Amino acid sequence: MKSLIRSLRPSRSWSFLAVILFATGCITIEEHYTFKKNGSGTMEYVVDMSSMLGLKDVFDKSGDRGKERKKDKGTNDGPMTTGFDERAKQLKGLEGIKRVKQKNKKDGFVQSLSFAFADVDALNRALNVLMPDSTGVQQTFFHWEGNTLVRTNNQYAKELGGDMAGDPDSNDQSDILESMKYTYSFKFAEKVKEVKRAEGVTQESPSAKKLELATDWAVIMKDPEALDLRITLDK
Repeated sequence: MKSLIRSLRPSRSWSFLAVILFATGCITIEEHYTFKKNGSGTMEYVVDMSSMLGLKDVFDKSGDRGKERKKDKGTNDGPMTTGFDERAKQLKGLEGIKRVKQKNKKDGFVQSLSFAFADVDALNRALNVLMPDSTGVQQTFFHWEGNTLVRTNNQYAKELGGDMAGDPDSNDQSDILESMKYTYSFKFAEKVKEVKRAEGVTQESPSAKKLELATDWAVIMKDPEALDLRITLDK
């Protein structure tokens, strides 16, 4: 499977970090979008494991960590390999995608990949690189229906949650899934008129043109369409 969890593999002696990550659910996936009037915009994809920063000193004291830093100098992998290096290369080769940037913050516990897109077709091509599922089918994540921006997801998030937490019906795994967050933010050139979202997805509107949505993997695993959206603009 090509889902992110297969790329979030531990590097060398940090294999036990992955065990802690999957056992505690200390991860948030973020998607941040801006849309201009002409249909172009920007997208930033973030993997946030900063809640694990308190454990950093424990790992740094491991016997091989000093050698690891020297070996890994110049790489962008951080404490966990996200596969962003390879995905950045793929994005740079896509039609309609520009300004691809990769960043690491908080000692690699927050990793992001951002780009500018010419239109929703280019955005969809990029999202299929960032969020492929096991079917290998190219997904139309976004399309416009008049003034309404429609988001339709593939199985990426559900497969990722299944890899992380195993059986979602067990009480222990349910707690882990609830602690794993998935967030969206959207900024438009026009005011947001109406939003249709799934049950279990919260909504905040910092301004008339900005929208923030959040949920967790317990919701995603129960509802395959939990991340689908309809956002109508006041044009």
